[in-house]
Amino acid sequence: MKISFITPAYNSARWIMTMLESIPKQYAYEILVCEDGSTDNTLAILEEYRKSCPQLKILINEKNSGASYSYNRCIEAATGDYVAIIDSDDHYMPAIHEVLAQIDGEYDVYYYNMVTKDGHRFTKDPSNIYSWCGQFKIVRRSFIGDARFTTRKDIAGDWDFNRALMDKRPTSKYTGLFAYWYNYYREDSESNLHLRGLK
Repeated sequence: MKISFITPAYNSARWIMTMLESIPKQYAYEILVCEDGSTDNTLAILEEYRKSCPQLKILINEKNSGASYSYNRCIEAATGDYVAIIDSDDHYMPAIHEVLAQIDGEYDVYYYNMVTKDGHRFTKDPSNIYSWCGQFKIVRRSFIGDARFTTRKDIAGDWDFNRALMDKRPTSKYTGLFAYWYNYYREDSESNLHLRGLK
């Protein structure tokens, strides 16, 4: 199976290398990064990394347009059989190798579990497909259809993307593996703000 890894990047110079290095290159058909008008040296880092990683493709927004817009650009540009979504300030844990090895084309969605930098563990199962949408899954590209990230003030754009996918009743495999660190390096981690009830 060909897997497209996608991510937006905005002022991500502090952590983007850790994210890129966590992607197992033997499973990466392509790595699409949408550089979203950064004012730091994110683009220079990406261009340097591309010299040793031929799978890396850089999309460039002329101005900062936000994560949802950038995710959607990546989804539309992806050409793999499956799409794996990762944020530029997150990274995969070693178990992602075991998750990727299970992608055999039988299911629309392959789920894995997530850990926050505070050590909170979030497990995906059939009871919570609509909650904690986040980046817990690898999705068949043809199944995505017209599902897209949205821009809202009341909730993150991936909630609408996830709802559109779940409403189509995908066939799913729950690997049970903890394979994703969420906002690991950010001091203002969105996961921490949610957990503290500040957002």
